[in-house]
Parts: sequence; structure tokens; C-alpha cells
Amino acid sequence: MRSQQTLINQAFKIHRFDMMRTHLLFIFLSMLCINLKPVQKLKQGICGTILLKQGNQMPGPGRVLSSGQPVIREVWVYQLTNISETKTSGTVFTGIKTVLVSKTCSNAKGYFELALPVGRYSVFVMEKEGLYANYFDGKGSINPVEVLKDSLTKRDILITNKAVF
Repeated sequence: MRSQQTLINQAFKIHRFDMMRTHLLFIFLSMLCINLKPVQKLKQGICGTILLKQGNQMPGPGRVLSSGQPVIREVWVYQLTNISETKTSGTVFTGIKTVLVSKTCSNAKGYFELALPVGRYSVFVMEKEGLYANYFDGKGSINPVEVLKDSLTKRDILITNKAVF
């Protein structure tokens, strides 16, 4: 009888030790999470979302048109580029003569961000055929963006070269 009671007491002590260890681990992990510094947000540069529209985009009775699907793409940023400084086939560009400043990749939600110094830039998206851009200002600048001091410039990009409107 005494040995059964001893075994029960030992089991209870082990159980209490395991519970205490589990609680301490939980407290320790909670403290780690509380003390983590927040992720540093980008303070200057560009950000945006890349969406792809393809296929028939003609409106019609009962048709609901999507705003596009988020896609993973490389984003290439050049010094401000005029159409005369490239070889072009519609909205696809090759042979860009200005300087490549930086590049990044959008995530699965199409979101990208890139730290850049103050200045004016042209933003392209890499497609199989070449660098894509479909926005121009009245001076022939390709997809121009301006980065201001301590500012994040938003530039969403809609890829439409495989869509029919």
C-alpha cells in the first residue's frame, strides 16, 4: 500500500514539475514577443501593388469585371527614362539607355516596396517579353514616379498587355 502511495506522490511531483516548466516556457516566450522591436517601416521610396488583367475584359450584361489578380513580378527602377532612350514594342521595352537604380520583387499579394533616394524614376515590371510599362506622361517619360524626402510614393501597376478591352 505504501509503495502505491509513493508512486502516486512521485507521479504528482513529476506532473507539477512538467506543468511549472510549461508555464515558465510560455511566460518566457510571451516576454520575447512583447520585447520584440516592431518591423522598421520604409520611410522613403516607392511602394505599390502589381495586378494582372488578361483575357476578355469587355463589359457585358451580367459580367463582373475583376480589378486584376495580384502577381509576383520583378520591379525594375531606372533613372527617369524617356521613350526615345529605349527600344519599344508597344508597352514592352528593351535596350534602356538610362541607369538601372534598383530592383525588387513583389510578394504573392502583388505588394512591393523599395527604398530610393530623392529623385525621379521610371518603374518597369519584368515580363517574358521584356520590361513592361503602360503609363506615360505628356513629355514621353515612361511610368514616371517622384520620390520626395521622407516620403513613400505609391505606384500601383496594372499589367494589361494580355487583356482585350
